[in-house]
Amino acid sequence: MNGTFSRRGLIGTLAASVAAATIGTPSFAADPAVTAIQNYYTRLVSAMREASSMPIQARYQRLAPILAGAFDFGTMTRLSVGPAFGSASGSQQAAMRQAFEKFTGAYYANRIDGYSGEQFQVDPVAEPRGGQKIVKTKLVRPGGGSTQINYLMSGSRVIDIYLDGTVSEVASRRGEFASIMSTGGPDALIQALRDKTARLLGGNV
Repeated sequence: MNGTFSRRGLIGTLAASVAAATIGTPSFAADPAVTAIQNYYTRLVSAMREASSMPIQARYQRLAPILAGAFDFGTMTRLSVGPAFGSASGSQQAAMRQAFEKFTGAYYANRIDGYSGEQFQVDPVAEPRGGQKIVKTKLVRPGGGSTQINYLMSGSRVIDIYLDGTVSEVASRRGEFASIMSTGGPDALIQALRDKTARLLGGNV
C-alpha cells in the first residue's frame, strides 16, 4: 500500500505561501462566497502570526477549526475519491471524510511555521460556474511576483482550490487516491491518510 502523498499538491503549496502572508485591503462584497474567503484569509493569517511560537500539535489544533469552517470536507472527500466513493459503505465514507480532514489539517500545520509580509488580494466579484462560483484571489509577494489561487465555492464553502487559476486540488488528489483505492479499496485509503497524518504530526494524532 502506498501511503505517501506528494508534497507538491495544491494544499501544500498554498499552505507554504500562507505562512508568509498578510491580507491586503479587503473589498467588502455582498456576495457570501467572496465574504467567506475574506473571512477565511483573515482567520488564517491571524493564526499564522502565532505559528512560529507553537509546536506542531498546537498549530494543528489552531488551524483545524479554521479549515473546517471554510472547507466542505464532505464534498471535497467525495470528489477527491471519485466514483469509488459511492460504492463504499456508510461507515467507510465517514471514515474517509474524517481521515481526509485530519490529513489536510496536519499538512497545513506541518507547512505553516512563519510569516514575512506577502498580501492576499480577493476579487470582489465572484464568477458563476455551473451553479457554483469561483472566487479569484492573488498572493502578491513583497519582492515581486504573484500566484493566482482560486476557490470553487458551493454557497459559502470551498469545494476545490485552483493554483495558477487552473490546477485543481481535487483532481490532483483523485490521481493519488485512485492508485491506493485500486489495490486496497476504501480501508487502504483510510489507513494511508491516517499514517500520513501521524507522520506529519510526529506520531501523535
